Amino acid sequence: MDVISIVLIIITFAYFFLILTYAYFFKRINYPISNYQLDTYVNISIIIPARNESNCILELMQSIKNQTYPNQFMEVIVVDDASTDNTFDVVNQFMNQYPELNCKIIRIEDDAFKPTYKKFAITKAIQISTGNLIITTDADCIVDSDWISSIVSKYKQTNAKMLVGLVAYHKDENAFQKMQNLEFLSLIASGAAAIKFGFPIMCNGANLIYERKAFDEVNGFNSDDKFASGDDVFLLLKIKKRFGAKSIIVLNDKNTIVYTQAKKSLTEFVHQRLRWASKTKGYKDFSILFVAGIVFLYNASIILTLLLGVIYQELLLYSLGLFLFKIIVDFPILYLVVKFMNRKDLLFYYIPLQIVYLPYVLIIGIISNFVSYKWKGRIIKD
Repeated sequence: MDVISIVLIIITFAYFFLILTYAYFFKRINYPISNYQLDTYVNISIIIPARNESNCILELMQSIKNQTYPNQFMEVIVVDDASTDNTFDVVNQFMNQYPELNCKIIRIEDDAFKPTYKKFAITKAIQISTGNLIITTDADCIVDSDWISSIVSKYKQTNAKMLVGLVAYHKDENAFQKMQNLEFLSLIASGAAAIKFGFPIMCNGANLIYERKAFDEVNGFNSDDKFASGDDVFLLLKIKKRFGAKSIIVLNDKNTIVYTQAKKSLTEFVHQRLRWASKTKGYKDFSILFVAGIVFLYNASIILTLLLGVIYQELLLYSLGLFLFKIIVDFPILYLVVKFMNRKDLLFYYIPLQIVYLPYVLIIGIISNFVSYKWKGRIIKD
């Protein structure tokens, strides 16, 4: 028991330091309501990989059409990744309806010899792009009318190689989706805080911006073709390695938040998280491995002491203590991010999420190394 106690104390201290450090640095990020002034412009290319998105892509395209950024300095490239629905036709019709928007669509036919899927689609779009700044988002998102103006303003102020924007769920209609939102916001806040801390480990391709020349200089997604996902994090890690952590910044304007939708079913949710977790085994960066290890070990400690408590009842107190400590330690950063997003209502689901999160993070973390997952109608095994 003494050995177990020492191990648990070490893991607990590491988790305590990590989470409160993230809370501290997230609080240090200054989020003005609006902070952009443009007298000169940057040529930008918005890239939207899309597969079977005919039911939602129009909402994104409309929000892009409504941008305050001048059309002559922006282009939109939609990549139809072998859709089996009428995504291609829907986008084409939109393009014909609004010719003033510099928009083009390319179609990639399905091919068993292109295992990278989304990364392949983005690469094809970048090859024909003309912008100095690449902005990627997803077809199921919507953006604010000042999204691009705010991004370009921040880019000009900082000359960053990569800018990481925040992403949040909207239209969360039930408890399941609201719990997804709360968990997702914790990931987004942790990623933003890690960048502010100086150790970038996480970003989301639904709101990611990088210099075209930086993308070329790190050879894009080359060497990451063993994994279908990872168009965001692998690129972040390569840019960090090549240009340094200070070359990556967090977008600190609410106008730059991108909104997407939570999954409607448990099956969709599980496959999404398996896809996200599947690329973990490809990480070689110490920072991301350290953070993932600490979070996994702490949550595993709670479950293991609970299970072993059936035999050694004194361990039940350890499990309870670890769980209560986690509730206390996790709260500050979650409170800060829901306050920033004006979603304090999500805190109603804080305790239920903590209970569900424990088995979920362990199961997903383990089985993602062995099982395939379904994404946009494809069965993928990294």
